[in-house]
Amino acid sequence: MPTNGHPSRDQPLDLNSPGDDYRKDVDTAKIVVDGPPINLFDLPESCDKFRILIIGKAGVGKSTICSKVFGISPEQAGVSHYSIGTAKDRVWFPMTFEGANENLILHDSGGFEAGDLGCVEEITKFIDFRKAQPRLADQLHCIWYCISCSSNRPIQEAELEFFKKVDVGSIPVVVVFTQFDKLVDAAFSKEVMRQYSRGVQPDIGHVRQLAYHAAVSEYDDNYRGQFERTFGRRNRVSIARIGIRPDAEIDVNPLGGVDTLVKDTRDLLLEDGLKLLWTAAQAHSADMKLQASIEVGMKTFWSAVGYGSVPFVPFVGAAALYKSFAAILTSITKVWRVPGCATLIREPKIKNAVLEGCFDATVSERIGVQFLMSINILGPLSSGQTAGVVLKLIAGVALLYERIFWEYKNHPEKLINRQVLQDLIKDFQKSRGRQKMSNHLTATISSANAYSKDACRKELEEAIEQGRLEKPKKFIRKTTVVGED
Repeated sequence: MPTNGHPSRDQPLDLNSPGDDYRKDVDTAKIVVDGPPINLFDLPESCDKFRILIIGKAGVGKSTICSKVFGISPEQAGVSHYSIGTAKDRVWFPMTFEGANENLILHDSGGFEAGDLGCVEEITKFIDFRKAQPRLADQLHCIWYCISCSSNRPIQEAELEFFKKVDVGSIPVVVVFTQFDKLVDAAFSKEVMRQYSRGVQPDIGHVRQLAYHAAVSEYDDNYRGQFERTFGRRNRVSIARIGIRPDAEIDVNPLGGVDTLVKDTRDLLLEDGLKLLWTAAQAHSADMKLQASIEVGMKTFWSAVGYGSVPFVPFVGAAALYKSFAAILTSITKVWRVPGCATLIREPKIKNAVLEGCFDATVSERIGVQFLMSINILGPLSSGQTAGVVLKLIAGVALLYERIFWEYKNHPEKLINRQVLQDLIKDFQKSRGRQKMSNHLTATISSANAYSKDACRKELEEAIEQGRLEKPKKFIRKTTVVGED
């Protein structure tokens, strides 16, 4: 056991930053160990699922889009194949995805055809019902209206009825023009035939570029353009285009597509809490989840280290820091929502492995509170020491979860078990990326800037970027939108 305020280790790890000044005259009466309970999403009431309505005719690609954005299988996302209810009343049946996406409630309009206004009337009743609900959890948070680019008449009776007569109130609407890839394919075939007819051997790469630009021009004129000419531009309505080939699930829309849909949905939401809830529900953008990890991590940071106290108040000891680590881990786990991880992370052995993984601990180190004592965090710390250690915990957990996220997405069986998780933690602890993250925060956080929220956040963001510079073996990362202005 430690004695006289010092760990029992002979040579404790030095996590101090240059210029730290250890203040022995701390007024312990003002020390804050426990801040107020942290509500991850800052919602006025309990609301842990994002409720979205998907509208569109059968065959427009709703299932493919939901699978891509929400990380559920095409079979689970095949909402129009559900047998419950009639095509008209299917919208009333909520769908949840236990074990695949715990943050999502999905409502499907069913597949209504041109001229069938009965479904639009039922959707109107459903929207009015949801608008009248007093609890945010029971309200509708967003609507996706899907229209296929394969149709020669994208604006038909159902669209006219919905966008001219249905009062959605403050619910944001994203108009999703699906199957953009069909416009690209048609333009490609047309250009190839044109060149052959002129006796030219087509350059396939060049033809693909021409086809893409031709498809964009047609979309801007006959699809997006027609929608805006018919209904005008609206503040609470965004327009996106997506072209995913079902066989390869590759978005052929490099300047928009799924990235744009995920970002536009987030940007239309008014409440910060709903933005975070959307970030958790979407399973496409790791960058957006990293940004949210920083947000919830910093909320835990300021609540734990100095809520209601001026100036910045240091921790008393390792037990308080361990409690803050547990809060950080819980909050960031909810942001990433990787299936199978939440239960494993709660296991003491795994939780402590994550803690050790954020520092230069060896296999001989003790775990939990004892481990924190062993890295010289017993007794009052200076502001720079406290800030640096907690920021390393936030950055470490966020970077580790990014690895878990991509491991899950790239795993053939979509599986994260105990052994996989333990291996990821060990690899992260040994990685140059973690070391770069740690070194950056050690060098930049001191008593001089520990009082500044902007400075701490800036250095945290830079430390995470430093940690992402490394590209581990068998680690495939796709750059995705962050979702910030």
